[in-house]
Amino acid sequence: MFPFSPIRAVALDLFHTVVDPEDFRPKDFVRTREIAKLLGLPLAEFERFWEEVTLARMTSERPSVVDRVRDYCSSIGVRPAPTSWSMVSDIAGRYTDLAIRNPRASVLDALRGLRSKGLVLGLVSNCDEREMKAWASSILAPLFDATVFSCEVGAAKPSVEAYSALVPRWGRIPLSEAIFVGDGANNELVGARRAGFLHVVFDSEFVSANGLRSTEANDCIRRDADAEVTTLGAVESLIAAWRKSQ
Repeated sequence: MFPFSPIRAVALDLFHTVVDPEDFRPKDFVRTREIAKLLGLPLAEFERFWEEVTLARMTSERPSVVDRVRDYCSSIGVRPAPTSWSMVSDIAGRYTDLAIRNPRASVLDALRGLRSKGLVLGLVSNCDEREMKAWASSILAPLFDATVFSCEVGAAKPSVEAYSALVPRWGRIPLSEAIFVGDGANNELVGARRAGFLHVVFDSEFVSANGLRSTEANDCIRRDADAEVTTLGAVESLIAAWRKSQ
């Protein structure tokens, strides 16, 4: 039996939960490799740089991704043609743009179903400014009452601050009256529990099929969740069952 509390809201992760860039990304496509090839950069060193600035990219809108790459090139004496930078931007965000602009019909149905039950919807995403560029023009955007993009708020999952940023944005609903749904990347389910969500749900739909994570890794993430869903549409039934049990 779970402790009694009304479930008033649902917070969701974005990538590999609401949308999956792997629906569009070729299996052999790696952003760092493509950027390095375009600009004539030493791959190993560029990959090291990209890894080192990951948290900074995710928690600050400026400098932009393109500006960070431009500064890196300058630091090692590489001067690409000015026309290269639009191509760098395209490589950095091409497949996240496609995913955000073309969500699966089943996901749209699931989100509309949750809203029809009077639930408030929030989004908490670790992303850089380039990865969220297409959000404002997405059919998904009007379905969410609040969004938290790490690069805008300066905090990334699994930090408590990333989740708690939702509270003033979705009508001050406490996290203790909400559930969090995600694929478990970045230790986000553990972070959501620490932040105080009533329930934490592992959505395994995309990560069980897209090849980004091993079966063993998914098994470990399952242990961090109160429940698992294999489609986003199952969240509505899960909430109904929890309400009935309380």
